[in-house]
Amino acid sequence: MKEELLHREILEEHARNPKNQRNLEVFDNLGKFVSQKTGNRCEVRFLQENGIIRDVGVTMQGSALALACSSIMSIEVNGHLLSQSLELAENMIHFLSVGKEVDLPGDLIVYGSIQRFPERHDCALLSWRALLNGID
Repeated sequence: MKEELLHREILEEHARNPKNQRNLEVFDNLGKFVSQKTGNRCEVRFLQENGIIRDVGVTMQGSALALACSSIMSIEVNGHLLSQSLELAENMIHFLSVGKEVDLPGDLIVYGSIQRFPERHDCALLSWRALLNGID
């Protein structure tokens, strides 16, 4: 039960004070995703240098959970290689979709709780799917 409370606190903090929620004016990559299930929309723009994500901006039209997860995603990929970010995005999608075991460092730990609620997977993965579209 303590784990669930911690995860809820992390998600609530990211929903109240989301990071990198802005329309990045200068960017190299743009990824968009619209949920067919909910109609929620996410746009991820990022600036890269030598294959490393140097800045991320996310615009989100969605639930508090989608907003919180996009904040967490933006923090996790900023400063990492595109290849690492691609692998992380694919791992997060597989983790929620098929239960593939992955390492959940930092605030990604909240996905351990989200995994138990399939009806929330769509919102939790919105920004990851937009990121994938921006990398591809």
